[in-house]
Amino acid sequence: MNKNTFITAIVVGIIASIAFILVQPLFGMATLTSRHADAYVKLGAYSECTALVLSWFVHVSVSIFYAVLSSVIFNFNSSSLVNVGQVLVLGWVTTLTATPANEWVVKLITTEQIPAFSSLSALNTSVGPKLWLHILFFAFIVVGLIFAKSNKQQDTFID
Repeated sequence: MNKNTFITAIVVGIIASIAFILVQPLFGMATLTSRHADAYVKLGAYSECTALVLSWFVHVSVSIFYAVLSSVIFNFNSSSLVNVGQVLVLGWVTTLTATPANEWVVKLITTEQIPAFSSLSALNTSVGPKLWLHILFFAFIVVGLIFAKSNKQQDTFID
């Protein structure tokens, strides 16, 4: 992955992370960042400001990681079939792991100890709002990558 591709993935990840939080209430959920911040205040005695900054840092970091992963897949094969496939597969995998992963992060940050996996909730196998939200999140990423690729190709023709 070259530098420009990596930077593009970071920008797309940041934009997708913000879009995720903006649309999350439309799925009947409190935002992930507000839930994490509340937990950091209640369980870890963090100030509200520190908890909010920390929750956004964690959320954006994870989103950037997912955007980099999606970018690797996209740059390997950006066909419509692969794009739809990665949105569905990554959306499903992240839905499965989101609840225990979020619990793990909250426990790590509030206790400053690595939590045991046995102390976490089971995988989320429900088909519902969380799945649709994660699918939408990865669709945001893929659309962002398509948009970036389109702009890059247009710039190439202009130069």
